[in-house]
Amino acid sequence: MADVDLRPMSLGEVLDRTFTLYRNNFWLFTGITALPFLVLLLVNVGIAAAQTAKVASAQVPRGVVPPSAGMIGGAVAGFFLFMLLYLFLLGAAQAATVFAVSDLYLHRTPGLRECYRRVGGRALRVVVILVLASFVVGVGFLLLIIPGIILFCRTALAVPVSMLEDSKAIRSIERSMALTKDYALQILVIFMMVWVVTSLVTAIFQFPLLFFMFNAARTHQHLPFGVLFLQHFASFVSQVLAAPIGTIAFSLMYYNLRVRKEAFDIQHLMASLGTNPAPSAPSVA
Repeated sequence: MADVDLRPMSLGEVLDRTFTLYRNNFWLFTGITALPFLVLLLVNVGIAAAQTAKVASAQVPRGVVPPSAGMIGGAVAGFFLFMLLYLFLLGAAQAATVFAVSDLYLHRTPGLRECYRRVGGRALRVVVILVLASFVVGVGFLLLIIPGIILFCRTALAVPVSMLEDSKAIRSIERSMALTKDYALQILVIFMMVWVVTSLVTAIFQFPLLFFMFNAARTHQHLPFGVLFLQHFASFVSQVLAAPIGTIAFSLMYYNLRVRKEAFDIQHLMASLGTNPAPSAPSVA
């Protein structure tokens, strides 16, 4: 492990290493990310099929049967159960991606199954972190726009912190605030890069379907099931391709800031030589 390249990186180096890791381990990262979006794809396709069948049956004259309270309650309960499952899987995928980046950064060989195995019940913790961080950022936006943006950037490393240091949700957010102190602008640049890449990938896959969507809107007709399927499948592909990039970048930024602020490179070297250095005390934001 002595050959691990642990050194402070500039923002440009963090971004360059992000795309290098993504390109060299494309199938690993997309395989990890595919799970939650595959579930979402199946549900969307099922809804599209039901809507298509409903439109076809509406053309047959019959009495209108209003939905019962039980049907409405079942639909609401099903929606919330699906959202809980989707958020759990999304958290698991994000956590597994963090572990994959960590292994690659420290010159270990990760596997898709191994990364998910290490997640375990921590996926629920990721969901809690995302909810708490969203609440904190939302309060910042209610006060003024600028504090909201700053808090958005300062909490960006909470998930890598929680997974790699095995810390609870609130502690992970506090630790992220400490690590990102004086580096919020660099985090904002990463967020902007992720947004640009996601927008471009989505536009590339959705653009061929715009003709059918505009034509259906112009003629006041429903989209056929085949077009709806392609629309959801294009969304699935674009999400799988773009989603890992931000998590990779923030995981690398976590290690970069630990090297800069806490001499993680020296700690790791001493640990690899069989020495147990006293951990450096984290700074307080």
